[in-house]
Amino acid sequence: MQREAHMNVEHKSKTLEIPPRILAYLNEKVSRFDKFFRKEPTLGANLNLLRGKYTCELTLEVSGRIIKASGQGPDMEGSIDAACDRLDVQIRKFHTRVFRRDFKAVAELKGLFQSEVPVEDIEESPEGIVKRKEFEVLPMSEEEAILQIEMLGHQFFVYRNALSNKVCVLYKRTYGGYGLIEID
Repeated sequence: MQREAHMNVEHKSKTLEIPPRILAYLNEKVSRFDKFFRKEPTLGANLNLLRGKYTCELTLEVSGRIIKASGQGPDMEGSIDAACDRLDVQIRKFHTRVFRRDFKAVAELKGLFQSEVPVEDIEESPEGIVKRKEFEVLPMSEEEAILQIEMLGHQFFVYRNALSNKVCVLYKRTYGGYGLIEID
């Protein structure tokens, strides 16, 4: 039997002072992921209170591979539970996909996981590009791009910044507001 890796948990918060009992609860909840990995994973936990809701964002990093999940709840424990449940699904999905493939590139990834963990039956989504679009990237201001993304109801919008002439990707953030990626 392989040695289980023990999770290295790093936590932070911009909006809260996190009590020791919550940190103990977080460590207990994420310890369930130890059984999946041979190599020692690092888990980043970002715990906050945003717009009256507690949020927990988890980022698992093992050998340069990253898996993310987040959750919200009426209290900090609820948000940790929701995020851990989502992370569990993500890990199982990743594990299953790795062990169903015999590609050379995937062989290294199999070494990250304990082989004793059973491969789940998950519904596979289509692999690769299923739709391709071409469109003209129009010059506009950030304000115009925000108006466009709202009018279209999309999660992201590509445009050319009228001032810098850079191609930009405007996207909606999970907990409100927008993000902007500028491409050189």
